[in-house]
This record gives sequence, structure tokens and C-alpha cells, in this order.
Amino acid sequence: MHIRVRPQTAAVIALAASAALVLTGCSSSDGSGEVAAQKAAASAAQPAAKGAEPPVSRDTVDQEVRSALRAAGLDPEKGKGSGDADNTKNASQVDWTAVVNTQQVEGALPRIGEHLKHLGWRETAPQSYEQTDWVLLIGSVKQAAGVNLKANESLLTVNVTYLGAG
Repeated sequence: MHIRVRPQTAAVIALAASAALVLTGCSSSDGSGEVAAQKAAASAAQPAAKGAEPPVSRDTVDQEVRSALRAAGLDPEKGKGSGDADNTKNASQVDWTAVVNTQQVEGALPRIGEHLKHLGWRETAPQSYEQTDWVLLIGSVKQAAGVNLKANESLLTVNVTYLGAG
């Protein structure tokens, strides 16, 4: 069973959850809430320790997305990727979208996830992965505004965003 969430919605949920964790302990009856809030804000502003993980480049992320698509039996060239229209790549984003047979999508989603984990991506939620400062969301829908889908087709998207050093 797959939960279908728009990638943008999943990103907003993740950011809201992060904000809620930072704000935990910001209020107290003894007046120390202000100090706790300042400490939480200071720690949130400092780069998180990522261990010995080297930075991942946009080109590496693009290659890994294409590799995961191939491992799932999809042809990355049949989809529309970020920068395809004008050959201008956004340094902080990798996207891939394609109209695919719904049955093929249902089988491809878990294979994409497994391949991403094999490549070192950490699953943070269903169809959501993270590697160093990159967040990757996979989604599929059977109805999409602006896209005419047949009864047996789904729109499959892979969205990857660089959140910055830290």
C-alpha cells in the first residue's frame, strides 16, 4: 500500500515537524522558556554534525536518481528532468517527471526506494529520503492538473532539493 502525498506537501510537513521540534520547551512557567528558545534557535542555526559524510554534488544526485529509475525498470530519458527544456540546471534541485503505466508505477516505487537506500540515501518517511543536505521525495498520482492521463496511467515524480550546508 502506498500513501500518495504531493511532494510539496511532504516537504511542508517535514519542515513543520522540524520547527515543532525546535520549539519544544520554549515555554515554561518559571520564565526559563526564553533561554530554552534562544538555545534551540542557536543550535538550529549551527550546522548539524553529519559525521564523515562528504558533500554530495548536484550531478551526483542527478546520476543517482537516474540509476534508481533504471533499477526500477524505468527509462530516465522518457521522462522530463530539471533543466531539460533550456539546459539550465538549478544547482539546488533535481526533478524527474513521467507519465507511466499505473501498474508499472506501483512496482517501481519500492524498487526506487530500495536502490536509493543501496546508494546511501536514508529513508525518513514513506517515499521520502535524505542524504547529507539533500531531501528526495517520490510521488505518483492518477489525476493531475494540466496533464491528461488515461485510466491506466499515473504521473510519477521524483523531486530532490538541496537544503544547504548544515
